[in-house]
Amino acid sequence: MSTELELKFLMPPRYLAQLIAMLPQLGTTQSSDDTSLLNAYFETKDRWFRRHDMGLRSRLKRGRYEQTIKLAGSQHGAMQMRPEYNVPCAGVEPQLSAFPAHIWPAGTDIVQLQQQITELFRTDFTRKSWQLQCSDGSMVELVYDQGQVLAGTRTQPIAELELELLSGDAQQLFNLARQLLQHLPLVTGWQSKAARGYGLAAQQPLTLPRHSGDSLLAQINALQQAAACYQQQSSSSALAAAAQSLAALADSMQALPALQQLSSRAAALATQLRSDDKVLAQQDYHLLLLAVSEYLYHNG
Repeated sequence: MSTELELKFLMPPRYLAQLIAMLPQLGTTQSSDDTSLLNAYFETKDRWFRRHDMGLRSRLKRGRYEQTIKLAGSQHGAMQMRPEYNVPCAGVEPQLSAFPAHIWPAGTDIVQLQQQITELFRTDFTRKSWQLQCSDGSMVELVYDQGQVLAGTRTQPIAELELELLSGDAQQLFNLARQLLQHLPLVTGWQSKAARGYGLAAQQPLTLPRHSGDSLLAQINALQQAAACYQQQSSSSALAAAAQSLAALADSMQALPALQQLSSRAAALATQLRSDDKVLAQQDYHLLLLAVSEYLYHNG
């Protein structure tokens, strides 16, 4: 088993050359790669995997198939952590018996579940990646994915930048992300490719959060969900919900010494957001989200 520890951002392809030019400032490039990844996600008619907060995927890379189970994880703002199991497979359809027996919920009939799985959607993209050694020796993989999510005849574009910790100190992810945000128009990622695929397959648009909650984690999650709804639907109610969540976040930050200095800026952005959606693309907004994510990772 491995656990992904990554930060995800959206970045238009036209900034890829600028990203590549920045690499020497970020660390020492140990290796790089450029490949195509064809990914098929599987489910049952009654959404067994979704109901158990699991994801089942097969991937074709350089002529070889690998199957992956992702288990329930956690999200601290921009930081995503999720355990996963990867094993080779013979073809596009996963073989569930190849995974460790202990990962399945008690009473799961693997043979029956195998008979029920069917391909639900795909995420096909090209991946450019660089393994960077940071000044403290930590290893981080910088990845840019460009392609599309496909569910039947429906598609959505993929243009994502991810920073994943390979070894060492997770703090380096936040340090590198802060450098990148200061030079590139990145937007903090909220949904995984798989989550987007499930929504596309079900033809279900994102829904607004019911409320912002009382905790810092609940508030930043509500903010990102409302912002994603606005980016998808451009509705005034989504913009209002995002502003409300950001205001709640600012209040919570005021009570935390490590975030207190940023709370007034968060409150100002919340006020501006009520009438100006450009806030959602501003550098200081995403630097704010990163700071809260960093705090949650270390203190959540």
